[in-house]
Amino acid sequence: MTPARSPAIEWALIGAVWLAVVGAAAGWLAIDRHPPEWDYANHLERAIECERDLAVGDVRTVLARSSFYPPLVPCLGGLAYRLFPSDVAFGQIVIFAFLGLGMAATYRLARRFTDGPGAVVAAVLLGTAPVVVNQALRFQLDVPLAAMVAVALEALLWTEGFRRAVPSVLAGLALGLGMLTKPSFAVYVAPALALALLAVPDRRAMANAAAAVVVAIAVALPWYGPRLLGLPLQAQNRSFRQAAEAGFPDALSSASLAYYPRTLPLQLGLVGVVLVGCGVIVAVWRRHWYVLAALTPLVGFFLIQNKQLRYTLPLVPAAAVLAGIGLSGLPRALRRVALVAVAAAAIVQVSSTVYALPPALRLPGTTVALTDPSPPSRAEWQQRPILALIARDAGDRAALVSVPPNAAWFSIANFRYYSVRDGRPLRFLRAWDDEPIAVEYMILKTGDVGPPWTADKPRRIAARFAADSRLDTAFPVLGEFALPDGSRATVRGRRVPVVAAPAETLARALAAAFRRRADEFARDVDELDVAVEPDDELQRGRARRVVITARAATLGDMRRRGAALLRAHDVRLVLDDFVFNPQSLLGERRLDPLDLRRLRLERLTVLASDFDAFLAATPPRGRPRVTFGAGFADVHVVLLGPDIRARVRFVSAVDRPFALSADAVSLGGVPVPGFFVGWVMNMVDPSRGIAARLPFPVDVAAIAIAPGGVTVGGS
Repeated sequence: MTPARSPAIEWALIGAVWLAVVGAAAGWLAIDRHPPEWDYANHLERAIECERDLAVGDVRTVLARSSFYPPLVPCLGGLAYRLFPSDVAFGQIVIFAFLGLGMAATYRLARRFTDGPGAVVAAVLLGTAPVVVNQALRFQLDVPLAAMVAVALEALLWTEGFRRAVPSVLAGLALGLGMLTKPSFAVYVAPALALALLAVPDRRAMANAAAAVVVAIAVALPWYGPRLLGLPLQAQNRSFRQAAEAGFPDALSSASLAYYPRTLPLQLGLVGVVLVGCGVIVAVWRRHWYVLAALTPLVGFFLIQNKQLRYTLPLVPAAAVLAGIGLSGLPRALRRVALVAVAAAAIVQVSSTVYALPPALRLPGTTVALTDPSPPSRAEWQQRPILALIARDAGDRAALVSVPPNAAWFSIANFRYYSVRDGRPLRFLRAWDDEPIAVEYMILKTGDVGPPWTADKPRRIAARFAADSRLDTAFPVLGEFALPDGSRATVRGRRVPVVAAPAETLARALAAAFRRRADEFARDVDELDVAVEPDDELQRGRARRVVITARAATLGDMRRRGAALLRAHDVRLVLDDFVFNPQSLLGERRLDPLDLRRLRLERLTVLASDFDAFLAATPPRGRPRVTFGAGFADVHVVLLGPDIRARVRFVSAVDRPFALSADAVSLGGVPVPGFFVGWVMNMVDPSRGIAARLPFPVDVAAIAIAPGGVTVGGS
C-alpha cells in the first residue's frame, strides 16, 4: 500500500460506514410511523414554512419566525422538501448530509494529530456513537451542530494561524454558518477560537483574522441582530428556570454532577470512552492543547441545571479525535485489538439503537446504559384523521383548536406540523386556562398526557368536563380514536346551545353575571355599569354589544397571587359579538364566556403616580423606569448586560393593540444608530408579546402621553 493511495482507502472506509448508518436509518424510516415529537415537529414545521416563504421571496419572514432557533437547518430542510415532498425523506436527507459532513471534518481534524487509522477511527466513532445515531433518526439541530463544530475546528487550523487569506475567509464563513445552526455553537468553538487568535503571529495574520471575524458577523448578524439582547436571558431561563420547572435536580447536586459521567458510553460508545481516556494522556504528553481546549465547554454543562445528552453531542467530534489520538498511542498488538473492538462496537451500537437488536445494553453489574434503543413502530397516532375530522366540521376555515395533552407522540407540536404540512388553515392553542374563550375545537386524551410539569392542565380540563354538564353540552364529542398506548383521543367541537327566554330577561341576566364576575379582574370599583343590547341573538348565546364602564377601578388578575395591579379612571370597554353559554346563564346564573370577536378599549386614564405603583409591583429583573413627558415617555430598562434608554411614543398598529416608536435610544450609554433602533426596541416594546397572548383581537383608541399620565380615547 503506497502512501498516495492510503487517504483514498481511508475516505472509502469512512464513506462505507456513513452509507451503512444511512442505510440502517433509511430502513428505520421506511417502517416507523411515529409522529415527530416536540422540537422535532417544531423544526419540521419551520422547514415547511421556510420553503413557502422562500418560494415567494419573503426573506424578512424567514428571519423573523423563531426567537431562539436560527434558520439554516430548517431552511435547508425546506429546500429538500421542494425536491422530496415526503414526511419521511426531506428532513432526514439534510440530517444525513450533515452527518457525512461531520464525519469528514472529524477525519480531517484528527489527521492533523494522528495517523490514518486513528483518524478513520475518530470519524467512525462519531458516526456510530449511540447518541449520534439516535439523533440522526430525527430532524433535530444537534447532529448538524456537531458537524458545524467539527468543520469550524478544522477550518481554524486550516488558516495556519490566520497566515492564509482565503482559508481565513472560509473559516469566517464556517463560523457564521455555525452560528446560524444554533446559538450554542459559540460555546463549543470559543476555546479553540481563542487559542487560534492568541497564536496570530503578525499584522498580516491579524488582518486575516479580522476579515474572518467580519465575515462571520456579516453572515450571522441579520438573524442575531434583532435578538442579540434577548438571547442571553432565554439561555439562562432554559439552563435554570425551565430546568427547575421540569424537575431537574439542582445543578451542583450529586445526581446532577453524575449525569454526564454516567452517560459517557451513550455519547461515544464504551470502546470510544476507553480510547478517549488513553487519548487524554497521549494528548497531554504530545501537547495537543487545541483538541483538549475543544472539550473544555463540558465544564459549563456540568454547572447548568438543564442536562441532556443533546447538549454535549457537539463535543463528540473533539472527543472522537482524542480517541483517535489514543489509538495511535497504543502498542501495535493492542491497536489491532482496538480496531476490531471499534468495528464490532459500531455494528452493535447502530443495530441496538436503530432496531433494538440487541435490546438496551448496560455495563455489567451497573445501571450505566451503553445503548438507547429507538425501535420503529407501525402504530398510527391518528393526527391526520383527527385533523381531517376538524377540517370537515369547520369547513376549512381558520378555527382555533386547543390541544391540552403534551405527550411525545400526541401534542400540539405534531398536530401543528401536520396542519401546516397539509395546508390546513387551523390555529392551535395549548391547554386553555380558566375558560375556553375563542376555542372552537378540543383534542383531548386519556392516559398519559405528558411529563409531570405539564400534566396538570389537561387533567384539570378532563375533570372539568366530567363535573360540568353545561360545558359538556357546549362542547359535545365529535369523534373518538383509539391510540397505540391503549388510551383514547376525543375530539370536541363547540355547539352553543339555544334557550327559549325573552331577550330582556337574558340581557338583564347577562349584565348581572358580568357584575358578579367583576371582582376577578377589578376591585375598589366606583360606579360600575354593564349595558347589554337585548335582541333575539341572546337566545343563541351571542350578545352583539356589551358596554362596561366605571368611574374608577383597580385592574388586574385578582385570581393570581402577587399580580401587579393598576389603578385606572374613566374606563369604558366595548365587547363586540360576545359568545356565552345561555344554559349556564339561566340555569345557574353563571357567566361562561366562549368567544369574542373584538374587545375595544375606548376610554381609560392612568395617572403617573398609579403607573409608578404598578411598575413597583412587577418583578425586579428587567423592570423599566418610566418618566412621562409631553407626548413621550423616557424609558430606562436595567438588564443583565448594558442598560437601555429610549424616548418612546405610542403609535397605531394593524397587528396588535398598539406599538411603540422610539428615538434617543442608547445602549449602555452609547447612542444607537437609527438602523439598529428596531433591534433594541424588541427588548422594550411589549406589544407583540401582549398580542401573542390574547385569544381575541383587541383594539385600543388613540393613546396620549402627558406629564400627569396616560389617556386613551381622549378620557
